[in-house]
Amino acid sequence: MSIREKLERAQEICGRAFNDTSLLRSAITHPSAVEGEPVSASYERLEFLGDSILGSVVALSLFKTYGDFDEGKLTRLKVSLVSGATLSDVGRELGIDQVIILGASEQGTGARGMHSALENVYEALVGALYLDGGWEAAETFIMRTLKPHLATERAEHPSNPKSFLQECVQSDH
Repeated sequence: MSIREKLERAQEICGRAFNDTSLLRSAITHPSAVEGEPVSASYERLEFLGDSILGSVVALSLFKTYGDFDEGKLTRLKVSLVSGATLSDVGRELGIDQVIILGASEQGTGARGMHSALENVYEALVGALYLDGGWEAAETFIMRTLKPHLATERAEHPSNPKSFLQECVQSDH
């Protein structure tokens, strides 16, 4: 698939025609594909921004939706939604793996390298959407793509063993 085709497909995945396609290109470009170019040429900076926006959008949505959940339940639900595993799964479902621009050094890393890249590109797309279309564009994408993965039972049972241990200790005083 050519870069132009990857950009077109990435816009379809995002559900938005970008005003600034250079943002989109950066969001889908692995650092290995732009060695020697400015750091803004890859997804790294957009990933940083997108991670914060993603957390805020999810936190606000959960806060508004689950008025009877305490901080612990809200936190567990948020963590489960923005976890690397969830974002990687969502990225694969969306077909993000087909649009990532990889350098030669990354093309043979297999599933392990792709898992991380899917998570990173998802967050970078959120950042690019925010910069190109504002809060609403980022929020629309996040809600459309993460809502199917929302399961309230995730709030009942922490997936993080350290959190589970802390809760057990606290409940026993």
